Amino acid sequence: MTEARDEEDRRLLEMMQGYKRKRPYRAVFGTPDGDWNVEANWEDAYYGAALAIVSGVVEGRYPRGVEGVTGLYLFRHYVELALKYIILHARWLKDPKTNAKPDEIQEVKKIHSLARLWAWAKDEAKPKIEETHWREWDIEFVDACITEWEAIDPHPGERFRYHGRSFGGAVPARHQERLWIDFRLPQETMPHVREDLGMIDLYLYETHGMNEEWEAEMASW
Repeated sequence: MTEARDEEDRRLLEMMQGYKRKRPYRAVFGTPDGDWNVEANWEDAYYGAALAIVSGVVEGRYPRGVEGVTGLYLFRHYVELALKYIILHARWLKDPKTNAKPDEIQEVKKIHSLARLWAWAKDEAKPKIEETHWREWDIEFVDACITEWEAIDPHPGERFRYHGRSFGGAVPARHQERLWIDFRLPQETMPHVREDLGMIDLYLYETHGMNEEWEAEMASW
């Protein structure tokens, strides 16, 4: 029993004083020559991490004021990315039957307003999607979700990234009101938003692919 306690004390002391231990730094990144990018499925990366963290808060594994706030930021960033992908893939199409040429496709502006991005996504995507499919998706639910997030965290989207709009400045009031958050609700909301935005994007992506196949077949005659 004494030996076990001594070993536990030794490990605890080593953990507390680990900053004193000198060790070589091992490079994390292996940077290739020339151009490179990060291998990632960006939407899945942010969405999956957000859902895992928020679920952990609901289940009591993570504190809401630590990992919880990070989970909310990750979800917001997922929505931003999902909307930008929808806009981009809508721009791949001139109309439902015709693909745009590469030099006709405009880049998506670097903004962070979910409301503006969602408005652009609807304006650009809806004319290229069959009305029967558009009506199948829960657009009203996404509308409500984005309206709430835009009210809480408008452009430039910093509420869940920083403690304020800048570092420094006045000391925050000790008794400042705090935002009330029910983490059970985003845990339910996230998958449904993901389903609807994912279906819109998939429809546009697959339409582009089918148009390419048709164009290749026509060119082979």
